[in-house]
Amino acid sequence: MCKKAAETVGALMTGLEPELQSLLTALNLANTTEGIAALTAYKTAAAALTNWTSGTVAQDVIEALDAFETVFDALPIPTAYVVYGNLILAGITTIIGIVTANSAVTTTSTAAVAEDEAATPEETTAMFQAHVASKTTAKVQTLVPGFERSLFHSPVSQQKNQWNKAVDANPTLGISKV
Repeated sequence: MCKKAAETVGALMTGLEPELQSLLTALNLANTTEGIAALTAYKTAAAALTNWTSGTVAQDVIEALDAFETVFDALPIPTAYVVYGNLILAGITTIIGIVTANSAVTTTSTAAVAEDEAATPEETTAMFQAHVASKTTAKVQTLVPGFERSLFHSPVSQQKNQWNKAVDANPTLGISKV
């Protein structure tokens, strides 16, 4: 388990808010029904996340994050802005992966990755966490091609750096750096 999972996901979620605000503002969606729904779903997910602690069940948190993704996916994002939407979704995917890997591991969740009935509970948990990390990395790389996970930089700084690189690459779109 990540020693600071709750702190890490909290910081990453907090870091996504200015990105979401910037995208909604640039698309003139901030004060629309869709934009307000996205911000509300974001705040609901952030609130659920603040109540989660590492090692506990995370079903409510994951449901709130999934609900945000659903609302966000419904936004009318033009092709030129998709990279920013994908960066936000990659951040949410990372949060879901960290929360999932650091939640209470159930027999059902470990059965999906552990076929060795002789494995110790610690080995089974480690296999589950490695499986979640691998799947999360693959999803993030699909959303943000070329992204490489770094063990030397926090998820927050990696998210911020990717966002700012995208802003630098497209300075005329009206997206703000974070």
